[in-house]
Amino acid sequence: FQVYDWQSEKGNKSTVDDMVLLTKITEAAITDNLKERLFEDRIYTYIGPLLVAVNPFKNLPYFGDKEVDMYKGAAHYEVPPHIFALADTMYRNMLIDKESQCVII
Repeated sequence: FQVYDWQSEKGNKSTVDDMVLLTKITEAAITDNLKERLFEDRIYTYIGPLLVAVNPFKNLPYFGDKEVDMYKGAAHYEVPPHIFALADTMYRNMLIDKESQCVII
């Protein structure tokens, strides 16, 4: 298991993985962040505990065994935003905390 290094990720350093970290939270700032990340094929972004996914209308290599292993048991801040991170968190909450879960897609 390799810890996610926020500094080494490819792409524009001006975008954020979690939009609560934007210096200004405006519609324009959110749209720009999502647009820049989409151009870099980084289709997942958080806004707090919510995952935002942008459909690039092309196949991307985000759903293999490597990604499953990377997200299994990882803390939210240790890995880049991904649907597997959300699913793993929900699964752990359901089993450990006996919390009901809901996903809106």
